[in-house]
Amino acid sequence: MTAGRSAPVRSIYAYPWDVASRGAREFAAQAVELGLNSVTLALAYHAGKFISPHHRGQRVVFPEDGVAYFEPDLRGYGEIAPSAHSDPALRHVAADLAEDGRLQVRAWTVLLHNSRLGERHPLHVARNAWGDAYLYSLCPSSPAVFAYAQALCADMARQPVRGLVLETPNWLPYAHGYHHEFAQVRGNLWLETLLGLCFCSHCRHLAAQADLDADALAAQVRARVDAYLAAPVDAAPDQAAAWLLADVLEMPQLAAYLKLRQKRVADLVAAIRDTVPRDREVWVIPTVQRPTANTWLEGSHLAALAHACDGIEVPFYEPNAARVAADVFDTAQRVGDATRLRAILRPGPPDLGDGAELGAALAAVKAAGIGDISFYNYGLLRNDRLQALARTLQSDR
Repeated sequence: MTAGRSAPVRSIYAYPWDVASRGAREFAAQAVELGLNSVTLALAYHAGKFISPHHRGQRVVFPEDGVAYFEPDLRGYGEIAPSAHSDPALRHVAADLAEDGRLQVRAWTVLLHNSRLGERHPLHVARNAWGDAYLYSLCPSSPAVFAYAQALCADMARQPVRGLVLETPNWLPYAHGYHHEFAQVRGNLWLETLLGLCFCSHCRHLAAQADLDADALAAQVRARVDAYLAAPVDAAPDQAAAWLLADVLEMPQLAAYLKLRQKRVADLVAAIRDTVPRDREVWVIPTVQRPTANTWLEGSHLAALAHACDGIEVPFYEPNAARVAADVFDTAQRVGDATRLRAILRPGPPDLGDGAELGAALAAVKAAGIGDISFYNYGLLRNDRLQALARTLQSDR
């Protein structure tokens, strides 16, 4: 927990459109009644298609792509700058909740996952070993992207929020749910790892500074993947994991390249922490991978990120409480300091037996010394799951 605060964080992740459909006062009253004291509100977010069980006015929400849910001060940006949401009401949800005062407000920031900005700035997106552009993934190796991330976080810290929770300060994995994503080749960990490596000009420049031959490594990646796609075989999950481990051990340039990516992401987060005033928290969601130890696939290093800012907020999204307990144990061991860990749990489908094992998962998180816990996501959960969350929190007091 953060020094000087007696009550542990009990937060709900939420989208501005869901809060606005209820109104800030009604939403805050409901959150307090559920046993929550905080809201982690999306203030920079990507496109999607969301089933909303209790949104007033819509059942399926298509949010604007890659926009800010506040009024950005464009004077603070360089080559890359954000776009504000077109609806003024959604740009003022954070201020409305702060004015209500019953909930601490944290800014949930999807940092480098931004198709709108990627399409505007194709020179600054991730590119695979063949040069194919991943327009949804701004590359943190780009100095312009680095500066954008710092400016966005500084801008957001000027909003009436307690702090920031940064998602995607890293590269996105190859498989991330891009719209109309097609394949008739079965995915696996090995294939998607190699397809997800970025070899853009900025990454090649960083590699050259570290005496790494990115061109030669990219050629190796192309040869490995091209041969696999030409062969009439499919690697089973255990085979693919073994292939990846063997490649990392047998290709020193690959292992060094992965470590270089981790350093860049940690440097970015540290720069953001230095940019944001100290009276504003900076926490990082380090990964979307399961288990959490696979965060290196996105260029993240758990301990490095936890010490580059105030800590990491980890989505322990698992089908049952036993897997949560194992993942919590391993993550805490890697970070080495439970005070730099926060947890996110999903108290409904598809996790924790559709929410039935929430209490056991909560107990496992607390037993590891993690005091601050958030829950995902207000607008996506049915009301019965929210009420079950309230009962679990009541019994946990």
